Amino acid sequence: MKKKLIGSMIALLMIGIVIYFFAQKSPSQDNSTFIVGTAAGYAPFVSVNASGEYEGFDIDVAHALANKLNKKLVIKDLGSMTSLFMALDQGMIDAIIWGISITQDRLAKVAMIHYYGSTVTSYPLIFWKTIPTDIQSLTDMNNKIVCIEPGSSQDVVLLQYPQIRTLQVDKIDDALLQIQYGKADAAFVEPAIAIKFKNKYPEIQAVDIPLALSNQVQGMGVVIKKNKEQLVHDVEQAIAVLKSAGTIEQFAQKWEIPS
Repeated sequence: MKKKLIGSMIALLMIGIVIYFFAQKSPSQDNSTFIVGTAAGYAPFVSVNASGEYEGFDIDVAHALANKLNKKLVIKDLGSMTSLFMALDQGMIDAIIWGISITQDRLAKVAMIHYYGSTVTSYPLIFWKTIPTDIQSLTDMNNKIVCIEPGSSQDVVLLQYPQIRTLQVDKIDDALLQIQYGKADAAFVEPAIAIKFKNKYPEIQAVDIPLALSNQVQGMGVVIKKNKEQLVHDVEQAIAVLKSAGTIEQFAQKWEIPS
């Protein structure tokens, strides 16, 4: 118990250090910049290419959005969902663009402007090579280990199943390694991530897990603090223009993002 507590304290301390570091490096948050928090290692949404540049569906969206806002885009790679929401809460970034699912729980806390994706009524539970014959729902995963990304929509769903043992991973690609080498039984991921894994590794098998109405998501949203009313309004207007022009759909086709 003490080891877990110490580990949690160290993790929070490291997150705090990361946020403090980026706060010192951040440009003055005036009307000329649009500071977007994201995290690499989440292809096809955000990754770093061979030239050390950020690329992906969400990076293209961020650039187009900043252009419509007539602001200079500043990308802040904060490493994890926990760090991103802490930075947003502390005003160190203007928005989060990172394939964040729109859920009722999140809408109660922050503003989320939809930019892509339809309602998701199920999430894939992925396995390496074979799906156990007795697995058809989450209730069949009792006492098994499932990889999730902390703070994700999948994490919220699994909180309702305390009998399932979860293994948290900072980067979703780490979940693949955990199931590949038998450290976990399965991973609970976004549909787009499951498709990416499947395309790269034919050994991946998946079971679609239906979601309760309260856990269903309404696409992906740009996350902004609720009290930033003018920014919320401006982003809503800019996203509407990008949607009507077909710009975001073009980005989705480019990066093979399912609707």
